[in-house]
Amino acid sequence: MRRSPLSRLVLALLVLSSTGAVTATAAGPAIQLSSVTVSPDDPITDEQVTIDATISNLENSDSIVDVTDLYVRSIGTTQEFDRIENVGSISPGGSLSVPISARFETPGQKQLAINLVVQDTNGEYHSYTYPVYVEVSEPKVKADLSATAPQNDSETIEVSLTNFGNTNLTNVEVTATANGNVIERNLVRDVSPESNRISAFDTSDVVSDTVEFTATYDAAGDSHSTSLVSNVNEEAQVPGKIRLTAVEVSRAGSGVMIEGDAANLGGTDAESVLVQINDSADVQPASPSGEYFVGGIEASEFATFELTAETESNASSIPVDITYIVDNERVTTIQKVDLTATAMSAGSSGVPGDSVASGADASGPNSGSAGSGGLPLRLIAGGIAVISILLAGVAYRWRSR
Repeated sequence: MRRSPLSRLVLALLVLSSTGAVTATAAGPAIQLSSVTVSPDDPITDEQVTIDATISNLENSDSIVDVTDLYVRSIGTTQEFDRIENVGSISPGGSLSVPISARFETPGQKQLAINLVVQDTNGEYHSYTYPVYVEVSEPKVKADLSATAPQNDSETIEVSLTNFGNTNLTNVEVTATANGNVIERNLVRDVSPESNRISAFDTSDVVSDTVEFTATYDAAGDSHSTSLVSNVNEEAQVPGKIRLTAVEVSRAGSGVMIEGDAANLGGTDAESVLVQINDSADVQPASPSGEYFVGGIEASEFATFELTAETESNASSIPVDITYIVDNERVTTIQKVDLTATAMSAGSSGVPGDSVASGADASGPNSGSAGSGGLPLRLIAGGIAVISILLAGVAYRWRSR
């Protein structure tokens, strides 16, 4: 519920002022209005205001009372907003909660009086009056639409209708049109002030780049509408995302060289792409390429990079920091390049996720040039020897003819 500081103060003063029993005569029953609540707290013109009054017959009262009348008037006038008769009986120590309503055609502070009439067991009537102040505002109708695409969903647009006014939006309908044709209509529940409702639209069959969303609704006794033109393709674009791909690792002692592509896997451009070795306990950046500035990478494109590092003998992976700017926001991620496969074959490579295949240690017995991917030298030498023996046999047979 909406609650203004003024209405809170007025209600607090009312509750404090009514903590003691108010009686018409010294010998009458001890009747108290134990609480008063007004809803909504900040009503507007022509809106129903409900005043909940809790009537208590205190334990020290000497009589059961019948509440014969409860009515609301403007203070000092005979203008009556609502009256309830024959409300019920209240025994000493009991209470009764009664709602009573009012409407106001004009804005401003309304000085009201809750008038209570009770009859005791002797047939005598007792009257009580309690003041209530209500602040009434002019209705303000203000609503806006916004459109977003849910993450990882390129065929749905979520349209949000937000109520920035002070009156309810009712009979709400949101329509999507493209090229003058209605794509879909969605009915939406009532939208209370300072809240919103979301409606989803399937745009998989939309040929046009733009879709117009229009919300129609009733508020403050009139019909209203608000529209938004949205570029469906732009809303559905996946932001740029940089990952290291086609990575090759070569080692020479404690030195490591990492080569590969910095690929943009998203649908928007990435700017100021920088890759660098993350300095840790067992891995340090090394000259000449401890960091590499790639620059801008367009959507679905890639650029090469080269990094060099020094590692301790117990290092199993190299963390690489990737920083870039996408959609005016700076993004920083870490991707690990696995070194556990370096004893397999020189210069092998794999797709990096958290690991990549890498070349064999250059100091090993089967080492060759990084990235060669060719046959081992001993196998090549053996092949040459076999070919030489075959050629020698052919020459001998030719001479013996």
